[in-house]
Amino acid sequence: MKKILAFLLLAVLCLSLVSCGSRKEKSDQGAYYAEPSGGDHEFPSESGFYNTNDSMSENKADRPGHDSPSLASGLKLTYSATIDIETLEYDKSLQSILDAIRKAGGFVSYRDEGGGYTSDYGSYIRKWVRMECRVPAGSYQEFLDGSSEFGTVTGLLSSMEDITSQYVDTEARLSSLNAQRERLTAMMEKADTVADLIEIESQLSETIYQIESYTARKNTYDNLVAYSTVTITLEEVAVVTRQAETFWDRLLATIGDSLRNFTDFLETLLLSVIYLLPFAAVLTVLALLTVRVLRKRKAKKAAKKAEGPVDPSLPRKLD
Repeated sequence: MKKILAFLLLAVLCLSLVSCGSRKEKSDQGAYYAEPSGGDHEFPSESGFYNTNDSMSENKADRPGHDSPSLASGLKLTYSATIDIETLEYDKSLQSILDAIRKAGGFVSYRDEGGGYTSDYGSYIRKWVRMECRVPAGSYQEFLDGSSEFGTVTGLLSSMEDITSQYVDTEARLSSLNAQRERLTAMMEKADTVADLIEIESQLSETIYQIESYTARKNTYDNLVAYSTVTITLEEVAVVTRQAETFWDRLLATIGDSLRNFTDFLETLLLSVIYLLPFAAVLTVLALLTVRVLRKRKAKKAAKKAEGPVDPSLPRKLD
């Protein structure tokens, strides 16, 4: 019993030490992220903005979307949306989209066009375009609200992501790395031996590489916050999709779809017949030749049977 009690006390003591160590480690980590050292980095002031020493923070008033909620509250929020549009006038709708992007101060980062295929719902798509555009965050909601002017919106999905923690962490690491670079530069000036100089230069090169990497990441975050991403799919259709609300609306839509599908079937059948005409002509000629050859063979066999069996004792008639 004494050994068991001693073992239990030892286990409780070990668990207490581990728990204290983990709490201390978490506390230290929180202190690292909450109070990064060095550089010009500061945490939100009373106005709610982050003070950094980059060019974008120096010219907040000139940055597109500077009046967006994410910047006004000090949060780093990224917005993205996907819009599906149907239209009867492809060129007009496409020009409306491009004009709206230009008016919002955005740009098209990706564009792919095509046409001539049948969708999963049986609609024939004459022309289509898929484009990814970037619009300033301050014009994002206004751009989405005006998407109904491009055509019939059949789908719209908008999402938001908070990257404040990643952004603050990147700034903190940059501040720490810049301070480390300054210390290494000072140590390199005081190096006494060649070996020490080589070691310090190696660490300095690694530090500069990490600074460039985190700077690129921070610039990417700034770009994602300043410009929202909107992916648009525009399709030209014969009949736009209607949002049926009543039974009679659904009934009329079903009848219309049935008639359109029947018409499409007849068109497809006619085109298939025209497409197969050359093959049908060749097969017909081959079939006629085959029948003719078979008839000749059948006629020869019938003639031989009509002559009867030949008596071998009779002399053969010489030609």
